[in-house]
Amino acid sequence: MKLGLTSAAFYGRMETDEAAEFLPSLGLDTCEVFLETFSEYTADFGHVVHEKLGALSCASVHPKGTQFEPDLFGQSERQRADAFELATGVMDAGRALGASYYVFHGPVSCLGRITLEKIRALEAHFARLQQAAQAHGMELLWENVSYGAVNCIDDFRCIRERLPELHFVLDLKQAWRVGADPLDFLHELGGAVRHVHLLDRAGNGAICLPGQGAYDLDRFVRTLHDQGYTGALIIEPYAYQTTDMEALRRSIGFMQELLVKVGE
Repeated sequence: MKLGLTSAAFYGRMETDEAAEFLPSLGLDTCEVFLETFSEYTADFGHVVHEKLGALSCASVHPKGTQFEPDLFGQSERQRADAFELATGVMDAGRALGASYYVFHGPVSCLGRITLEKIRALEAHFARLQQAAQAHGMELLWENVSYGAVNCIDDFRCIRERLPELHFVLDLKQAWRVGADPLDFLHELGGAVRHVHLLDRAGNGAICLPGQGAYDLDRFVRTLHDQGYTGALIIEPYAYQTTDMEALRRSIGFMQELLVKVGE
């Protein structure tokens, strides 16, 4: 397993290319590049960020999906076409970065659940996206998001029935937000998890950096190891959680020691 950090950890304090220049100083194995806005969804910008990363690899690219991903399944053909153009721009950037994965949220809602059963032509629209990603040397991985269409374990079961070849990003904090244990997702999905977004959880339920909380990350990582997981563990904090850089470095060190221990 490889340990990484998302560039979104510095959202609002550093622009994406500035964060990319800083990430290599943290002693990581890899990273995730969070593309924040439309002007970043280009091959040219991907090349700029790739140069800033230097020898640090980029495992995945993650756009601000609420800007366009729900429209990929919209009722208007023009709406879908515009959203697809933006998605392929993300893929252009991802290819320039050498990323293996596009982290995908899909339809989201602030007003209530969007059930997968109600997403029209999901199979056809997603197949087009996946084919475009593959042409860019990438794979779309659907992430569990508490405000999205793939929210809980039942959603994973449903989408696997509709898209049986689909693989996933498991986000621990999003699992906790729907009252689930991330281990239950691992037991349900097995080897279908290709990418992990990692944080910790305090006894009072607060989300925190790995090593600051009470969640049994040792057990979680050992379960991944036992399932043959060889992908990245991407620490994905919010920017307010990284204002203390020494705390962030301690968290990275905590995870590095844990990975060594699990691998022994």
